[in-house]
Parts: sequence; structure tokens; C-alpha cells
Amino acid sequence: MNIQNVLHKNLTFVNVNNAGEFEIKYLAKNYGFDSLHLEDYLSHIQVPKIEKFKNYYLFVLDIPISNDSTSKNNDDKNLYQKIQSIPNRSKNTKPSRLHPSHVNIFIGDDYLVVLHENIPIIESIFSHCQQKLANRDKYMGRGPIYLAYQLIDELIDSCFPVINELYTVIDNIDKDIEMEKTDSTLEKISLTRRNIVVFHTMIKPILLIFKNMDEEKHSMLIKDLGPYWKNILDHLQKIINRLDDSRELIEGISESHESYLTQKTNEIIKVLTIFSAILLPLNLIASIYGMNLAWLPLANDSMSFLWITYIMFIIGLVSLLVFKLRKWF
Repeated sequence: MNIQNVLHKNLTFVNVNNAGEFEIKYLAKNYGFDSLHLEDYLSHIQVPKIEKFKNYYLFVLDIPISNDSTSKNNDDKNLYQKIQSIPNRSKNTKPSRLHPSHVNIFIGDDYLVVLHENIPIIESIFSHCQQKLANRDKYMGRGPIYLAYQLIDELIDSCFPVINELYTVIDNIDKDIEMEKTDSTLEKISLTRRNIVVFHTMIKPILLIFKNMDEEKHSMLIKDLGPYWKNILDHLQKIINRLDDSRELIEGISESHESYLTQKTNEIIKVLTIFSAILLPLNLIASIYGMNLAWLPLANDSMSFLWITYIMFIIGLVSLLVFKLRKWF
């Protein structure tokens, strides 16, 4: 059973990782959660929201997770400190593909239950609470609502390193274009644009949730914690602003890349056109004299081959000179 719990000061912190049918039935039986909520979690058809029910509150969030994020280890430092670190990615490394990971947080009077899909931040916080009393006091000492705030705050803050990685990838793409390394640039641009759009569609609904948090409807959540929720709203706004900046950057780089490819294609076409223009009169002369007509000039001359060769050489040279004078190459 993928259910773990920690008890501290009459508060139970329940961590449910990769819930299946058995875990869902257990939660419905022991905590009385609405079966529709639990089934929606399994079917992945939920949208970010806050809902109040008779015995509990429900937060539904979508958190961006990269393909390799679950393999990264978390240390005992404050997780917010990782925001300042920008991942060191090789310029030739393919960007990670982002996908949404659903998080359901059920907040009761004396419990908090979190359902997630192997999100490292949640696993790290729960592990800290298991290991040390000081960590339990930090996260669980002020009740379930404050614990929910701590979880959501860390989840939102975990988006900043993802944005830093996006900036790093965009910078690498820009350098690749500058150094004319275009073999995989188009694929990187497409994947990065896709990641930004997916990221934006996950964060925007969460931003609207906290913007529209009704003090009357959610008075129990806001009580004594109003400034904390506003802090999360501020972080979400910063994430949206940086995503907008990233979108503008990658769009500009994409246009530059398309212009570069167009210019490169035009250069190739120009060279081929010059060769075609030079060879066209030469092919015409060769074709005419290849018919062996006796009345053609120089046709009966024993030196006709040399004369015709000289004429063709002069025509080619004059064509090159005209193109050069006109600055066509």
C-alpha cells in the first residue's frame, strides 16, 4: 500500500504516492472523501481548483515535471534555495519534455492528505517530517492549513528552476544559431516552445485560483494566513511574467532561425542559378555544333575544336565578369 503517515500534535500528515484502486478505496473508507474526487484523480481529468466540502477543503494543482526530474536527489537544504541555481546543460543536450503532474491536497480538521505522482518536493518534505522532530514542528506545528501552505509554496517555488532551465536552453539555442549549428536546432526550438505553452497552461489556472480566492467562501483558509497566500500569488505572477518573457525570446529566436535558413537557401539557389546561367549559352553552342552541319562557321576548319573551346571560355569569363560587376555574388 502506497500510503505513509506522520503524526504530530494531533495532526496526521498522509502521503499517498502513485495511488491505485486500493489506496482510493482506503481513503474513501477512512476519511470520507467524495468518490468523484478520488475517481477524477485516477482518470486525470481534473482541473486546478479549490473546493470546500462539509468536512474538508480540496486543492487540485498541476505541477510541471520534466522527464528526468524524478531522478534528481533532494538534499536537506531549504528547497527554496534551489531557485537560484541554473542547471548546467550541455549545448548539445536535448531539452527535457515537460508534462503535468496532478496533486490533490485534502485538508481536514486534524489531517492533511496529499495524493501525487512521485513528486520529489513532496517526498522530500514528508521524509524530513519523518526524520526529525524539528522538521515536524516547522511544517506541522501550526495545523493542517499551514502545512498545506508549506506544501503549495514549495511546489510553486519548484517551478523556478524549471524556468531557469528554459532560459538556459533558449540561450544554448541562440548560441547554436550564432555558431551555425542547425542540425538539431529546429527540434530544440519546437520542444522549447511546446514546453513553454504546456507550462503556461498549468500555471495560469492556479494563478486565477489564488486571485479569486473569496475571503467569505474560504474564510477558514485565509484566517491568519492571508499574507502567506498572497506570497504564493506573488510567486505565481512572477512565474507567468517569466514565462511570457521566455515565449517572446523563443519566438524571436525562431524567427531569426527561419530567416537564417531562408538566407542560406537563397545563397544556395543563387550559386546554382549563376552556374546555370553560365552553362546555358555553352550548352547551346555545344548542342548546335554537335549536329555536324557543314554550313556552320568554323565547321570545316581543322582547328574548329580549339576555336569553339576558346569562344566558350570567353563567353563563360564574360558572364562571370558581368555577374561580378553587378554584385550578384
